[in-house]
Amino acid sequence: MNCQLKWVLIALLCLQMKSKGTDPGVEFFEKNIRPILLDQCYQCHSKDNKIKGDLRLDWRGGWLKGGKSGPAIVPGKVGKSLLIQAVRHTHTDLKMPPKKKLSKEQIVNLEQWIAMGAPDPRGSENASKEQKKLNLEAQRKFWSFQPIKKHKIPQPKNTNWALNDIDRFILSEQEQKKISPARTSDAQTLLRRIHYDLTGLPPAPDRIDKFLEAHSDNSQGAITDLIDELLASEDFGVRWGRHWLDVVRYADSTGGGRTALLNEAWRYRDYVVNSLNSGKPFNQFIKEQIAGDLIPGRTHEQQKERLIATGFLLLGPTNYELQDKAILEMDIIDEQLDTIGKSFLGLTVGCARCHDHKFDPISSADYYGMAGILKGTKSVIHSNVSTWNKRPLPLSENEKELAQKLKGEIKGTEKSISELKSKLAKRTPKSVNIKSLSGIVIDNSAAIKKGNWIKSTHTNGYVDSNYIHDDSKDKGSKSVTYKVNIKEIGRYEVRASYTPGTNREKKTPITVKHAEGESTVLIDQTKRPPIDGSFVSLGSYQFNTGNHEAVVISNKSTSAVVIADAIQLLNENQIPTTTQQTVKDQSKLNEALKKLENKLKELQKQSPQSPKVIAVEDHKSPDDITIAIRGNVHNKGEKTKRGFIEVINRGPKPTIEKGSSGRLQLANWIASKDNPLTA
Repeated sequence: MNCQLKWVLIALLCLQMKSKGTDPGVEFFEKNIRPILLDQCYQCHSKDNKIKGDLRLDWRGGWLKGGKSGPAIVPGKVGKSLLIQAVRHTHTDLKMPPKKKLSKEQIVNLEQWIAMGAPDPRGSENASKEQKKLNLEAQRKFWSFQPIKKHKIPQPKNTNWALNDIDRFILSEQEQKKISPARTSDAQTLLRRIHYDLTGLPPAPDRIDKFLEAHSDNSQGAITDLIDELLASEDFGVRWGRHWLDVVRYADSTGGGRTALLNEAWRYRDYVVNSLNSGKPFNQFIKEQIAGDLIPGRTHEQQKERLIATGFLLLGPTNYELQDKAILEMDIIDEQLDTIGKSFLGLTVGCARCHDHKFDPISSADYYGMAGILKGTKSVIHSNVSTWNKRPLPLSENEKELAQKLKGEIKGTEKSISELKSKLAKRTPKSVNIKSLSGIVIDNSAAIKKGNWIKSTHTNGYVDSNYIHDDSKDKGSKSVTYKVNIKEIGRYEVRASYTPGTNREKKTPITVKHAEGESTVLIDQTKRPPIDGSFVSLGSYQFNTGNHEAVVISNKSTSAVVIADAIQLLNENQIPTTTQQTVKDQSKLNEALKKLENKLKELQKQSPQSPKVIAVEDHKSPDDITIAIRGNVHNKGEKTKRGFIEVINRGPKPTIEKGSSGRLQLANWIASKDNPLTA
């Protein structure tokens, strides 16, 4: 019980813990507004530079008073604020900055800030200097940075009320302030409170009766048994796991830009719930989320859960559509540091991205020292629209043995398939000369086309110069009609040629209009045509003499690519005997290919598959990074060694070995018993 009860207390402390600068409005200003002012406004509107138009924007009183045009900002009123009109470039005379308009995101941030009431901590007119030397020794005297001390247990006057040392601390403080403890709750109230606190659920009627009976015999024993029972229930992990998931910004989608589903996020959620229910030590819980992939697991299950735990670093809201990949990477790192700082240390680390922190003793060098650690960690896979990093879950030893055993068989089968396809390809020329074909042959070039059909020569086996396809667009509105001139009455075998492919339609409707009516045949164009590798038979039909619209290929009721090439009509009395032999040969080869492909699918099913999960990994050559001046990654400053927040370090500085990102060292530093903020 004790280990899990510590979890409850720690969770409560984590949720309530705040640093000196965690007011949401001030935090928004430091993270989103001050960088804009520094980069875009101070050059012309600050005490240390110029004061154009008598307007200062380097302290709160400056924008409240305004310049020649009046107050720059009206807190809470976006539309009436001259600053917004100026940055939108909608004001007749004021357009700021004059040379280049702010980005859409920057303007939105300014609008949001003013709508919040324009919170601004810069209260002093003389406090415009943006960089101040941090006095670390003075800052270390602040209570939260002091080493944890064991305090003497107070001895309150009332010796009957306290049941443990925590009660004695509380009661001692109450007695000093002349406050009396609340009266003892009755058994039913206590039962209800314990249930809601630990599981979030009310007690069942039979549980109430059972507890009341036990409480009447032995009150303390009944309470202890109840707490033990609830801590051992799955509901405990679900209840308190929700609090932790809120702290670490858990979601099932990315948010920002084009929202994408984080399909494997549930694994991290289950990891949190299971960690709470198993009574996992908090320091281990910290280490696994920051660097679980770098900590060897004693068992296969432990290896899997530690990899899953690192999903913690990738759950934040991210605009993966961002085309400037350097900014995207830095935004991800900033979000990771912000979450690590708040969830484990109770600090708003993110404010130091653009300048030394204005409230907590965190310098930009501290920030970029930790940012370098996360820069050496692979979090994103870049593409036009980037995505989060994914890693396969490790296989068990038995699964590895089976996978290795099947690997050779799969490879051999793939080789056989490749050889057979090559043999079939050799039997199928790039194109078929239309003059070499018997009977009546009409190519797509002579057909009547409705809608936009695309010409192609990509796949072998087409008749004449090309084949056409519907590009899988405008379904139901495209068709190709083949007119034929029948000179001799009789039955004709009708064939259609097409080039096969995995993206083709499996039920392509081809309608034959004959003397006895109309017949529609559905053709699977993903399969290789059985006749000469180019044609498929649609059946034999009676035709009268004259010009006819004999065959229509359409894309009605289809969802994949529809192919149209040539059609062929062969009088039943004139079908070449050599073609029948070719059909048999092709059929045998196709059948053999089908068997091999089915065998391959079965082998692949048997082979253990490892799902890819949201997880990080170290880059091959991690290195230190430069400070981004004013948070701009394209404005590089001095190179900063990877490290941690200096104000908390009291002993020798931890070293980060060459070839290591430093993530494991960061996890150990945060989880250390000597770290006063985590402890």
